[in-house]
Amino acid sequence: MKKYPSPHLLQLFEAAARTSSFKLAAEELFITPSAVSHQIKTLEETLGMQLFQRKSRGVELNTAGRFYLSFIQKGLASFESGTTQLKAKFSHPILKVTTFSTLATHIIIPQLGQFQTAHPDIDLRIETSGELIDLRYEDYDLAIRIGEGDWPELIAKKLCDIYVSPVCSPKLLKNQKNIDFEILNQLPLINISSLENVWGRFATELNLTSMVDSHYLSFDRYDDAITAAEEGLGIALAVFPIEQKTVDTGRLVKPFDINLKYDSDLYAVFKSENHEKNEIECFLSWLTKSPYLTLKV
Repeated sequence: MKKYPSPHLLQLFEAAARTSSFKLAAEELFITPSAVSHQIKTLEETLGMQLFQRKSRGVELNTAGRFYLSFIQKGLASFESGTTQLKAKFSHPILKVTTFSTLATHIIIPQLGQFQTAHPDIDLRIETSGELIDLRYEDYDLAIRIGEGDWPELIAKKLCDIYVSPVCSPKLLKNQKNIDFEILNQLPLINISSLENVWGRFATELNLTSMVDSHYLSFDRYDDAITAAEEGLGIALAVFPIEQKTVDTGRLVKPFDINLKYDSDLYAVFKSENHEKNEIECFLSWLTKSPYLTLKV
């Protein structure tokens, strides 16, 4: 049986030859310089010849080493290309999406079966987080965010307009004979502390000069504020069309037939190098057809 050097030794040889340094090769491969030196010696013993000239400052390929390097680099390049093509042909493409939990719960998950049926070859991975993830440094292909579309060094594609409207539990209105804006002075207002003066801006927009602002129940997170509204603890300002399904199912009601345009919109955000990525195009094409991303007026 013929004895050939292991691929690991050939990778070490290529790194040392390219950098002309066992030390730099060690740093690149996360091992010690002595380990590189020892394994290069093993390679030379396997081949029965020296490949490097050892010098006081680094190493240098000899004639045999330079001859061998050209074949090794071609072989490693071929191996890398083959691995890439193998994954592209026989493995499912992965699409990693990060978004906020409300969108995932109300819009993505209820219709996810349709996406899987249409695109069984795409391995979709969804992460929900309240934190704003920087796509430039995190391993995600796509983010769905509410904002103004001005994320640096990223492509932002607007998906839909965002509106706000008061919502509450149906049971909160059972004993209310007349439902008008005065009800906002009678029932607790659920506030979201991360949205500065959101009820004040709502009152200003509708010119509600008599509205008081001293009866707040406040939460840090939007999801908690909506849950509190569902539990009948007060009236919250909900984001539409994201909450449209919650209203359609009767878990929440809109006391007033109003939709005020919010100062931000819903965007798909991704890196510029992914602008032609087929998995992103497929996902966004499916998402934008969702009936829950259409505001009912």
